[in-house]
Amino acid sequence: MSPKFKIILLFTLTLFFILIILNISTNYDLQKNGWYSLAIMYFFSFSIFQISVLEKVVSKGKKFVQSHLFLTALKMVLSIMFIIVYGMIMGEEIEELFFIWFLSLYLLYTALLGWLFYKKK
Repeated sequence: MSPKFKIILLFTLTLFFILIILNISTNYDLQKNGWYSLAIMYFFSFSIFQISVLEKVVSKGKKFVQSHLFLTALKMVLSIMFIIVYGMIMGEEIEELFFIWFLSLYLLYTALLGWLFYKKK
């Protein structure tokens, strides 16, 4: 198990803990339909995929940058598709808070992956 995987896993578990605390401390039932947890699992899964691909090319300079840009674009497209599917399934019951949650997750996971690969050793 790589250190990057451990950090992503710990971060994901922390997000689930935060989601549980928010669910308990507010009157809003965030786990009613499972979309909030599904969003966390989506970003966790894609981050693990991204780490596995980027660790293979991290020392190859140009290939690393190309891979990173491609994976970032792929994550953006898949995230848009996730939001569209959410909107189509939920219909009139769309929750605005979910979009804020999803955008926050997108930015947090992107920043964490950037930090993991670009931090000075």
